[in-house]
Amino acid sequence: APHEVLAYAEAAMAARLREAEAAAVAIRNGLASVVPAAVLPLLGWRELERMVCGRGDVDVDLLQRNTEYDEGVSPEDEHVRRFWRVLASFDSEQRQQFLRFVWARSRLPASAADFAQKFKLQAAVPEPGAAPGARDVVHEPDAFLPKAHTCFFSLNLPRYSSDEVMRDKLLYASFNCLTLDADYRLLDSELGGWPGVT
Repeated sequence: APHEVLAYAEAAMAARLREAEAAAVAIRNGLASVVPAAVLPLLGWRELERMVCGRGDVDVDLLQRNTEYDEGVSPEDEHVRRFWRVLASFDSEQRQQFLRFVWARSRLPASAADFAQKFKLQAAVPEPGAAPGARDVVHEPDAFLPKAHTCFFSLNLPRYSSDEVMRDKLLYASFNCLTLDADYRLLDSELGGWPGVT
């Protein structure tokens, strides 16, 4: 009957319009845990993204203001000034990749107040137990890559001799060194177990 078709169409439309309601409520509650719920209707999507996810562009000045220098490293050191100069010369993609290398994230917090952990620049030190006569990072810094510690948001930075060497080493390390995600790569034996072993 025609009235049943209309009732069915209305019921189907109501179900379709409400099918994502539970998910939308969960998303709203999650957002409200980061941004006050009363503010949500006032924000555009870009503002909301920035508040929740941080800055999409890596603001080198913001990072520099939120950097600690470990013992033996000073913001006045030539290699530290060189580091900031070279990092500022990177394009957006290179800066994001550098951030992934040192922090396993591609975005900075939205503001200085949102930094729960500051970036730390540390001196590069020789590897313990190196063979006698082996190259070391103190005497031949240009032969070594920087070393990142993503859990601590820190970088062991060799005293590179030029901006070009600094740039090449930072870019190579940022784009080619294994990231934190590599910690969770499983071997075939771990995925499927050992043959014949239960």
